[in-house]
Amino acid sequence: KGLIRTEHGKGSYVQSLDAMGDTGPLRHLFSTQPRTLFDLLEVRVLLEAEAARLAAMRATTADLIMIRRHYEAWQQAQSGGSISASADEHARRDHAFHRSINEASHNPVLVHMLESLGELMLSTVYASVRHLYVRADTKATIDMHHSSLFKAIEARDPQAAQQAARLHVMEVRESLRELE
Repeated sequence: KGLIRTEHGKGSYVQSLDAMGDTGPLRHLFSTQPRTLFDLLEVRVLLEAEAARLAAMRATTADLIMIRRHYEAWQQAQSGGSISASADEHARRDHAFHRSINEASHNPVLVHMLESLGELMLSTVYASVRHLYVRADTKATIDMHHSSLFKAIEARDPQAAQQAARLHVMEVRESLRELE
């Protein structure tokens, strides 16, 4: 399976996951079928909305601190309303904010499912940053969604958190579809 790399005369080493490349069926589907982006966003709506609802109910004080840190780091990268960091950095900060919410759900199965889709989900966030952040109106909507999501979780309002997460991913999906 390529998990071990052997170098003659030197030894055997555990292969870096990055070096192995993801040959799983989802990665293959995503790389060969562009429409899979929209399918993945549909899955994000389902899973992240539930993660947000659970996070609003179950987040510990430490979870809320992490969510706030990631939210503020994402905001900081956008100081002055312009993109001051690279698109890759923005995508990683945006994704980290969403991951901190997922982890605060304290549902290990849900967290594992979302983590197993991690790189693919980061790809959807990257697509959003590359194609939607450059449109001022769409960027303002994304900012508003993140703010609503953050505030709902901080206020421990499960329904508002679920709705904010659902609306955010659905509108990103529709905005990307319009661009298509």
